[in-house]
Amino acid sequence: MLYNIHCRAQIQALQALFDELGHSNDLMLVNLVSLELVRIACESYALLRPLIKEYVFWACPELENLSVMACLSLEIQMLEHDVLPQLKVQEAKLEQGALEALLLMKNSAILLLDLRKRFMLALGVLLAEDDLVLARVKKLSIMLKDTADDVLEGNGNIAWLEERVPLLVQLVTNVLETPVCFCDPDEY
Repeated sequence: MLYNIHCRAQIQALQALFDELGHSNDLMLVNLVSLELVRIACESYALLRPLIKEYVFWACPELENLSVMACLSLEIQMLEHDVLPQLKVQEAKLEQGALEALLLMKNSAILLLDLRKRFMLALGVLLAEDDLVLARVKKLSIMLKDTADDVLEGNGNIAWLEERVPLLVQLVTNVLETPVCFCDPDEY
């Protein structure tokens, strides 16, 4: 049996099918073609992984790619909820929380580039060239690193940092709201 997934609702439907089939010995190939948003990658992984691992006869070649995208999503959501809010400084100096946020930003930039590379290799050269997620993650990573480096090295002041934060927030939102393709949709 072949099951193609293009959205989170189809993963939920697969879960219902799983409950309906019980422990059957039917072969099931699950092709993860796409998801609506990077933001839901972690939740989607949490739904799909147990289904694939529970049945010996079920397989999903893109499960590892979804794992990478889930890590990327978690890291960007951490930036959105925990790191960038700390940079909205009100005083003329950087407080400890803002300094920690800058160091975390720099670390996140490195991690995001590594996850981007892993996802790019998994997609292959032809799909990676036009992938919107990869392009947006690269732009975000560069902006995170450049901003953190400039402030930490003394090249950017508090006012300059405060001007950059809304742009960083927008870049984070853009990545999280980007649809994800895991394989060539024309094949499915």
